[in-house]
Amino acid sequence: MDVFDLVFATVMIELLEALLQYDTTLKNSLFKQYHYYLKSPFLFFGSQIGYIWLLFLSIVYSNLSWAIIIAVVLKSFDIFTKITLLEKLFIKPDSNYITEIEPVLDMKIPFWVYLIGPLTYPYLVYLAFQ
Repeated sequence: MDVFDLVFATVMIELLEALLQYDTTLKNSLFKQYHYYLKSPFLFFGSQIGYIWLLFLSIVYSNLSWAIIIAVVLKSFDIFTKITLLEKLFIKPDSNYITEIEPVLDMKIPFWVYLIGPLTYPYLVYLAFQ
């Protein structure tokens, strides 16, 4: 595969992941991901297909350039943030924490926020494989 095929595949995978996670508010988006987590934590990690794709690229092509490392670290940070929020909201609810961040959870999130991944990670893949 040449670099443009990898970038195109990354765009498609990131768009699919954005569509899987999209909802109008952060709380609804987290609740949707909590359903994956309830069925199985492996299903939750499996729904993070952009992360799996980046790990696949770095392992199969033995590419550990700075760009691919940054992409994997950003995705890891995103996943661990989601897990922390899921734990504090749904698994072991902390009422003090929930009341503090309730205004943020109920804010409307425009669709372009979900497009940050499909705009960022393909460029990092391009830089890693150019």
